[in-house]
Amino acid sequence: MNISDIPVVVPNAKLVTKKTMEVDLMNKYKLSIWGRNFELPLLYECYPDEEVIESQREAFAMFEANSAAVAASLEHVKNYVETDEFARLNGDKIENIFKYVMPKEIFVPHTEKHRNVAIRCNYKFDIEHGIAVLFENGQFKKVGPQDIAL
Repeated sequence: MNISDIPVVVPNAKLVTKKTMEVDLMNKYKLSIWGRNFELPLLYECYPDEEVIESQREAFAMFEANSAAVAASLEHVKNYVETDEFARLNGDKIENIFKYVMPKEIFVPHTEKHRNVAIRCNYKFDIEHGIAVLFENGQFKKVGPQDIAL
């Protein structure tokens, strides 16, 4: 299943599909990521005719309560880019992560077992797939291709 086929819920909005999401994305979540303020769509993965489940609410609450984990994830993201064989940075250190990685949405996957939230980002060296910064129980877990959050 492609992520664009998965219905999503936007805060204070009805369950929507990717086709109608653009119209309903008036509600965005404000947060600081790596020293820059953003207003990003908050997407909950839900099955048709399903509401956001309790584990998703808990996952987002833990993520929201730990802004320090988001700030600390910067070093992990820099390391990911610096060690990416396709980046070809030739050992250069990254001073401005936003030249390579740009947050685009907060994604809360459908799972009752884990309390995961991902910051899904556009990535200069993998435009098609991007990357995700995954948090579990409010703590940084890993950086990788966006499918780590599914």
